Amino acid sequence: MVLPKLSGGKSDNNRLVKQKAAKMRKADKRIKKSSLRSAMLSILKTSSGRTDIAIKKTSKVANKTQDLIAIEERAGYPVKRGKGSPDPKNWVTATGCPIIVDFARSKWLPDDWGQGVKITEKIWRSKPGGSGGILTCYVAPDGKSFFHKETSEKYAGRSNRPFTEKDGFNGTVRMAKLQAQQAIQLARAAIKDQDVNGSASKEMIGVDSDKDFFALLTPAERKCLPKTDSLHFCVVSARRATSVAGVQDIMMVEFQLREAGVKPTWYVDEQSLKDYQSLGLKAVVGGKLTPARNKALKDARKLGKVCIQCSDDISAWEYRDGKMTTVRSDDACNAAHAKARRFIVSPVAAARFICAKMRAAEAPKPKLGGVYMLGSCSRTWHNDPFARQHFIIGDFFVVDVGSKVDFDEEMKLKEDYDFACSHIKKHGSVMRCQRMTLTVKHYSNVGGAVAVRNSPEEQRNIAILHSKWPGVFRNNPKRKNEVIMRWKADSSERSDGMFDDDEDGSSTSAKGSKATPSFKKAKAVVKKIMKPKTGSFSPRAKIARTGKTTSECITARCKKVAGKTVEQALALTYKGSKGNDCKYGLSDLKYDLKTGMLKLR
Repeated sequence: MVLPKLSGGKSDNNRLVKQKAAKMRKADKRIKKSSLRSAMLSILKTSSGRTDIAIKKTSKVANKTQDLIAIEERAGYPVKRGKGSPDPKNWVTATGCPIIVDFARSKWLPDDWGQGVKITEKIWRSKPGGSGGILTCYVAPDGKSFFHKETSEKYAGRSNRPFTEKDGFNGTVRMAKLQAQQAIQLARAAIKDQDVNGSASKEMIGVDSDKDFFALLTPAERKCLPKTDSLHFCVVSARRATSVAGVQDIMMVEFQLREAGVKPTWYVDEQSLKDYQSLGLKAVVGGKLTPARNKALKDARKLGKVCIQCSDDISAWEYRDGKMTTVRSDDACNAAHAKARRFIVSPVAAARFICAKMRAAEAPKPKLGGVYMLGSCSRTWHNDPFARQHFIIGDFFVVDVGSKVDFDEEMKLKEDYDFACSHIKKHGSVMRCQRMTLTVKHYSNVGGAVAVRNSPEEQRNIAILHSKWPGVFRNNPKRKNEVIMRWKADSSERSDGMFDDDEDGSSTSAKGSKATPSFKKAKAVVKKIMKPKTGSFSPRAKIARTGKTTSECITARCKKVAGKTVEQALALTYKGSKGNDCKYGLSDLKYDLKTGMLKLR
């Protein structure tokens, strides 16, 4: 959401911004993996009769659903129960207080231990409105309970070797699976409750029905809706199946797709294959990022199906329907965004919707469709809800049957920019749903593209974009190592035929818009980064080290370019002898070869 400019001092602005953000968060309650646990704790606190503690109000749907979940399907239930261990439904503390099996589980808790919660008594330190009332309990295989990790370790004889996430990894995986399933179960219950009562719950928002969502399509577009079994869902991932956060994200995506009627194929690197398969996923070797994307496209073509590719960390797909604003300002766009009806849809419904829009579109028919590239679409409300000459982000996109466009495997990052340009050139247009957004993690995840995200690599890929698509990209003035795509409508450089994704995320047509500069101005601003000149060397020749060493600076730069092609090496920078950034040039390469530091293969 874009906030309006505020008057007054800096502190006043910050305070108002925080207040508005707080209101937005409060109004944006939805199904979460913690919803059932919150409901359980609220019920326990209420049943305690204590009036000195704050009790969080939770949804009636969540309250009802949590009671229906069997204790065996809660994360706190032991992953493996030892022979003769007490039944978790009979857990009690040393003083006889009942312990209720928890919906959560600590990351370090061993498989044969369990986790529960108990109601606490009021003590002299209790303050009115306090957040107490509940205490987490760790239950040993023989039924003895403890309230702290340290005492649990001591009882298990692990004082010198504390419990770690490795001890609790199986339990964490199980918790991730259960929470994903239960979040979907709760969403389904919310929809059922909405149907019965005739209105949506103000406290809980479930996944909207396909029927309601597809009602936004015209009759002609609904005829173009593909069947679910004609879709090939692909998730491109790598090195995330062994981390706690990674497993949680993976399971949320997997079960959202399964609940919507499809079993996705996970395209992963060879080293990670067994880790992904051990989670019960249908996983195949895809290789690095762009080879994996191309394998997914190839597999879909063999099957004669639509190819849908998505990231491994998407938690929600949303669509907003409402009236456009006639005034182009932050206030007007925010108001239109706030008034719009919000749909939370399944990934399958989102893909079918995009595909229907593409197939029913006017010529030139697009073969690539996707969603808006930011988490909020508030800035799009002064423009058309569907864009035809714009960037399609790689987090979630649809490639229709008949497309022969592949990803450029020379690119390790920003491959989706190149893919969008290739589709526009080949098929004349794309289909971006300006009002459809994702809740997704981008740069913080371990593994995947983030593992190679660094300034030299970013600049190498930006250089490829500028070289392949001269005049289409310019450097983002607000974000380092980012670009802004601006497609010209035809091969002639007309100033009235430009389409732009600006740095703030608004999508504009240059025709009749003061906000978008003419092509000549844009051309003057663009800093073209062409592929480096390789002189007499083959650009594809591989650079290797010989083992010879010299000064620290030169040895370090030789290590950096080793394994690269000549073309790749000449796009890199290295630290000079004075600590300054230096571009690795032809003269450097010639010197390193002449002195025997490097050799070409």
